[in-house]
Amino acid sequence: MAKKQIVAGLNALVNTANNNTPAQEPTEATVKGDKKVVSFSVGSETDEKLRYIAYYDRKTISAVINEALDAYFKTWTPAPQERPRKL
Repeated sequence: MAKKQIVAGLNALVNTANNNTPAQEPTEATVKGDKKVVSFSVGSETDEKLRYIAYYDRKTISAVINEALDAYFKTWTPAPQERPRKL
């Protein structure tokens, strides 16, 4: 009987791995208060620098990224010919 349970569990894993569903809206588990869990890719050099800064400043990588993005947002301005669009 244990063998059937293992096979059923493996089949369930294979079926979910092959399921090509489009990205879904964030669930309650990924949105907490004013924070939203996101993921993105960075180059290996950027990753090394982020980890180094976080370690050196004794902060989390998330805090380093948030500070960098906040600084960028404060200084960024759109090009004169561009009209801002609503998000």
